[in-house]
Amino acid sequence: MNTMQDTIWIHDQYQSQYGLLSAMSRELHQAMLAKGIDARRFNLADTESHPESGTLLFMNVPIRLDVLPKALIDGSGRMNAIQYFVDHPFALPADILDEWREHVGFDNLTLALPCLDDTHLIHPRFPGLKHAWIPHGVPRAALIPTDTLTPEHWNNREFDVVVTGSVRPSNEIAKQVQSMRPDLVKAVEEIVALMMHDPHLGYVNAFDLVIGSSGFVTGHWDTQKYLWHLTIAQLNRVRRTNLVRTLQGLKVGVFGSKDWEPECTGTIQYAGEVDYETCANAFARARVAVAWGPTQFNHSYSERIMQAMASGACVVADDRLLVRREFNQGAQTATLFDWSDPFAARRAVDATLSDPTAALEQAKRGRTLAEQSCLWENRVQDFIRVIPAREPQPA
Repeated sequence: MNTMQDTIWIHDQYQSQYGLLSAMSRELHQAMLAKGIDARRFNLADTESHPESGTLLFMNVPIRLDVLPKALIDGSGRMNAIQYFVDHPFALPADILDEWREHVGFDNLTLALPCLDDTHLIHPRFPGLKHAWIPHGVPRAALIPTDTLTPEHWNNREFDVVVTGSVRPSNEIAKQVQSMRPDLVKAVEEIVALMMHDPHLGYVNAFDLVIGSSGFVTGHWDTQKYLWHLTIAQLNRVRRTNLVRTLQGLKVGVFGSKDWEPECTGTIQYAGEVDYETCANAFARARVAVAWGPTQFNHSYSERIMQAMASGACVVADDRLLVRREFNQGAQTATLFDWSDPFAARRAVDATLSDPTAALEQAKRGRTLAEQSCLWENRVQDFIRVIPAREPQPA
């Protein structure tokens, strides 16, 4: 268990899409300082700055085990680590985690995830690896000033609706499809169809139904993971592009990769790329934010819904168990729609825009909830709580 005097070393240099991981590490650092934690940023590439004790907090994946501080992997027990992995378990670096287990064991590592989907797969694949749920957070800087949440300001926002997020290029999906066996392509198509029809059916369940009913033994990590990337890419593209098309006739701003441009016609405008740190600013340009969740999760959520609430937009989001539990207990802060109905999101948006007074009140509740419950400052003790307890080994 960590004490308030222990130093938490936060690696803050990453190559990630839209600057997500570097920004999150900086935001967590500021939140920990605000809570009185001795937290320090450093760069793993600078071996001269490697710590010799304390706790390392890093996001997602080290390229190799030998880039980590020697005190973490020499078996001395001088350091612990938390890996905050902001993706589905199938995206975990299995080879690196296997090397970690063989080299030093998992006693000094906690895997923390904002995803609860399919976490039951972690223990069978990585025996002894402790994992914990820590939701995403947002920085205080994402919060729009409350004095701007007036009818005049809200009604004069640039867009009726803003959506943010990426879709994988169709030519990349087609290229991967061409490289696969026809029977596997057919299986992916069937899995996607099942998940489109029932949004609360997770990938693993859909995989078992399709592959298992074809006479194959299911439950093998590598086999499930092999089809996961393509399945999620296809499902993500179909869901998101279909939804955006239904918004035609409203003034819509689409922020994301350039692969959105062909879909942005008529009243739907491609508004450009937006990085993680300015996503809340993009949502603040609209009265309604469609804050869909990550396609690789079907019950969990990401930072997007919290950024949208912090921006003062009225949030419309896909119906997920954890969204209902975390954001709609008591007063409603998100209007939910069913992914299985292609026009459900449009109806939710239309209903929201048709009653500006109620929409602004919901936006205010969302902004309040973001400040009270969703800031990184609210997550600090969660990270402290999961620091592995490990006694130094005798020399």
